Amino acid sequence: MLTLIKNIDRLNKVIFYLIGIMLIVMSATIAYQVFSRFALGASLSWSEELARYLMAWVVFMGAALAIRKGELIGVEAIVDLSSDSIKKVLKLLVCIVCVAFSIFLIVKGIEMVQVVENQRSPAMRIPMTYVYASIPVSGVLMALNSIVVAIELFRKDGEK
Repeated sequence: MLTLIKNIDRLNKVIFYLIGIMLIVMSATIAYQVFSRFALGASLSWSEELARYLMAWVVFMGAALAIRKGELIGVEAIVDLSSDSIKKVLKLLVCIVCVAFSIFLIVKGIEMVQVVENQRSPAMRIPMTYVYASIPVSGVLMALNSIVVAIELFRKDGEK
């Protein structure tokens, strides 16, 4: 189990850096779009589309990292307000709900990817499967992180 946790944490570190790169690209694209529109008088046809698709990936993958770090505010607020005796039970319940929701994302995300497999984005002409793949990919990441959180709930304090 310890190897699984370490591997998921390594994967999360890679995802964290990927999210950072996507945010940089998204910000630079939007900044260049604003400059291009107001300084050069010419608007880019693809910048808004790229920013939107990157944002989808960032949000979905960021949610997976938030699960691992216990930073899903709506969920964690309920747990934090609870007494110590039921916190562990609530955290486990949250993990189970997150895994169930992740499975839903995986199944429905795969269905959506299959529906758009022949479509291309209007401006950049990239396959829409790349955009919609963010849903099942992040569903897998969310499920893995929820399972790791559940495992850590039941590990003894001495285990590292």
